[in-house]
Amino acid sequence: MRTRIYHRPRVAWDFARVVVSIATASDDLYTWFSTRVTELIGVPYQLALYDTRTRLARPTRDDAPYVEAGLWRARIDDLLDRDADLAEDLYILAHDASSRLARRP
Repeated sequence: MRTRIYHRPRVAWDFARVVVSIATASDDLYTWFSTRVTELIGVPYQLALYDTRTRLARPTRDDAPYVEAGLWRARIDDLLDRDADLAEDLYILAHDASSRLARRP
């Protein structure tokens, strides 16, 4: 039984920011995160992550990272509206990814 309460908008924003950072990270870190995303929320989100990585590799606008973060915030917010129980898993994944990003050289 889950006892912790998660603020869904905060989970969505934190996850979105991590997605943008991971999308431009090393292949190893991106692959790890992509696999975890697929396990937790499915292939459509893995494909969206790949699209984000592709767009950020060759951005067409200066604010591309912010646009991508906004897209992911909305995407995860919608997902959490349908299944609030995912909040804890997404929070944990975002926290784990942030820790891994902080340790990268």
